[in-house]
Amino acid sequence: MSVNCRQCALKIALTLDRFEAAVRKHPEIRECYLMTGGSDYMLRVDVENAGAFERIHKEVLSTLPGVLRIHSSFSIRDVLAARSRSRRL
Repeated sequence: MSVNCRQCALKIALTLDRFEAAVRKHPEIRECYLMTGGSDYMLRVDVENAGAFERIHKEVLSTLPGVLRIHSSFSIRDVLAARSRSRRL
């Protein structure tokens, strides 16, 4: 199960640096992207089930420096997995 978590409302650059350093320490967090728009970061966490996500949410995501809100969503099923990029003509 893949979960996208958007870490919102992080403040100043120092907090961003501390957040990014903390993310790198947790193998449960598979991917992390600095975003534009309403969320500062999007994280991808792979978990076995909802109970495993609840544990990571409680013990890891909610304890990261500077996190004020977490918005999570779950994929129901794959419609199209990653495909290779084609060259533009």
